[in-house]
Amino acid sequence: MVHVWYLGYGSNLHEQRFLCYIKGGIPQYGKKCNNGCTDKTPPLENKTITISYPLYFALPNSQKETSNWGAGGVAFINPQENKSVKTLCRMWKITEHQYKEVRQQEGVSWYNKEIRLGDDNGIPIFTITHFPILTNIISPSDTYIKTIASGLRETYGFTVEHIIDYLLDKEGIQNRIEKDRLTKIVSELLA
Repeated sequence: MVHVWYLGYGSNLHEQRFLCYIKGGIPQYGKKCNNGCTDKTPPLENKTITISYPLYFALPNSQKETSNWGAGGVAFINPQENKSVKTLCRMWKITEHQYKEVRQQEGVSWYNKEIRLGDDNGIPIFTITHFPILTNIISPSDTYIKTIASGLRETYGFTVEHIIDYLLDKEGIQNRIEKDRLTKIVSELLA
């Protein structure tokens, strides 16, 4: 059986959310039920990784909301590498077939660009984003922020302050969501 690493940088930092793509179900802060994969075997392992592709929040075309998170943008990465930027990620070791099914559930039209980020012990690392870079920049919903914040806490052991520092300068949040409001959203989650 061929395995790959699937790299998540947005809501897929959060285990419960990512497992909805594998096992099926509704994300903790979401509304949409995922079908899951044909093979519902959980990821063999997961680990942290940092990449140099800028994280931003947007939606394709002129859309304003998603069926899962409501009004607001979702995470994408700029497909152009920028060595001065660090995006925190979590990669999941799943089968190649599971990866294809996760891509389908993510929406191949939205996440139409696959990026191979090298290998880890001979196993290829893949992530997906949109190409070309989206210009419809939209702040993420509170529920989406809570999902990412949950993932950052779970994966990196971040405090409220670390999460705020990390998110505040991302396009779609920077100059669009006040620090006080972001702190309130994240603090509610971690209370």
